[in-house]
Amino acid sequence: MDDKKKLHILSVALDVFFKYGYKRVSMNEIAEAAGISRASLYLYFKNKEEVFNASILLYGDNLIEEILEGLPSKQTPEEKMLYAFEVWSINNFDQSLNSPEVKEVTDSSFSFAQEALDASYSKLEVILTSILESRSKSNGSPSSLSSEKLAHLLTSALRGFKLVARDSSELRQMIEDLLRVILIS
Repeated sequence: MDDKKKLHILSVALDVFFKYGYKRVSMNEIAEAAGISRASLYLYFKNKEEVFNASILLYGDNLIEEILEGLPSKQTPEEKMLYAFEVWSINNFDQSLNSPEVKEVTDSSFSFAQEALDASYSKLEVILTSILESRSKSNGSPSSLSSEKLAHLLTSALRGFKLVARDSSELRQMIEDLLRVILIS
């Protein structure tokens, strides 16, 4: 299979899902938006759930790439971690609250793309672990918890924060407060 074509289908599908939500999108609409026949789409994906799962994974990979590109411009571990969270969640948070379609995509990802969601969060945890390890090496005081456990704690808390925050400002404040607590230890 042509990976370039598959990547094109997924990026187009992601746009379609964000525009119309998960439930209203059909394989026919994805194929049409990608400029291919429905039969051709089925050569790449068995069903809409598979397209959605792969699209969510691509979205997470794009965010990871953006984070990795921007990290070198940040000086301190604290700045690096906050930047990672800005890209991962804060920048698009208000859109997810204000757009029923984006909210539906987010909600549907828990049902139809849990595997992709977990894989994406695992990739974020690798980045956070690396930042936490570099911090503990530079300040010489290791935490009582491993960098991996702290990174997992951070991403798990983020998932909960996204459920209760009323807007991106509140989400940012919650993340900043948690980072202060974790980085003090």
